[in-house]
Amino acid sequence: MQKNINLIEKYIEFIFAQKNLAKNTIISYEYDLSEFAKFIGHYDFLDLTVNQFKKYVSYLSKNFSPSSHCRKLSSVKNFFLYLYDLKLVNNTPMDFIDFPKLPKKIPKFLSESEINVLIEKSYEDKSLKGLRRTLLIEILYATGIRVSELVNIKLGDISDNFSSIIIKGKGGGQRIVPLFGKVILVLKKYIDFINQSKQQTNSLFLFPSNSKLGHLTRNRFFQILKNLGDEVNLDLKRISPHVLRHSFASHLLSRGVDLRIIQESLGHKDISTTQIYTHIQSSKLRKILERRAYVDDEIKKFKKLG
Repeated sequence: MQKNINLIEKYIEFIFAQKNLAKNTIISYEYDLSEFAKFIGHYDFLDLTVNQFKKYVSYLSKNFSPSSHCRKLSSVKNFFLYLYDLKLVNNTPMDFIDFPKLPKKIPKFLSESEINVLIEKSYEDKSLKGLRRTLLIEILYATGIRVSELVNIKLGDISDNFSSIIIKGKGGGQRIVPLFGKVILVLKKYIDFINQSKQQTNSLFLFPSNSKLGHLTRNRFFQILKNLGDEVNLDLKRISPHVLRHSFASHLLSRGVDLRIIQESLGHKDISTTQIYTHIQSSKLRKILERRAYVDDEIKKFKKLG
């Protein structure tokens, strides 16, 4: 139905202009809503009933994993909230729909020694590309910011003394993250290198590129990190920008840093999101205790033999 398609297009234009969303997120919204439109068929979005939504929920539960089911429902819910705000619908039937409960997964993370191996290897490349790679990793591990926030940093976001960066996060929110130690030194060196090299551009971004976005893409950084992990023989399944973010949070928590400070650094609106890292520490403690119990049992067996 063309009317439904037009509403989706207007919504996509709206979130592109008004929301600070990653390109891939917007593409996901568009895909999910197009799927929903196909399922609804000739029915008008503005006249849908709760029963029709329940049929869609049933379809999702039978054909998709709980995480995909949840994501697709979330896309539809946000779309209908938009229609409600425009007063195109009188209520949002999605309010009467239950979302599947997803188990919280304990994030993957690297040990401090593994992080050090990555960083030390990166320092070996003295070229501009090598310096850029080192700075990307240093900033990410020192601040815990999202990879989308990292690649979007502009030169104007950096304080005059290089001691902090203004980060533009989800939903247009901003926060200031501090920099210190080696990160400041690498940042100064990188900017000096750019200013003095023939590769100097008029780009506003800290990490400029020839991509359509004008800056290094998330996928490109992901590949850069994978290549570095391969060089030092780390398990590539455990190497990603998000794993560095998780490692930052886990290592701070293990050093006794207050959970609310970690929440602020990560840009989490709800502290319950940050609390998942307490499970990492519990899991680590459990493994230590299990190993200790195993050693104690072996010692007892040895003494009995003696």
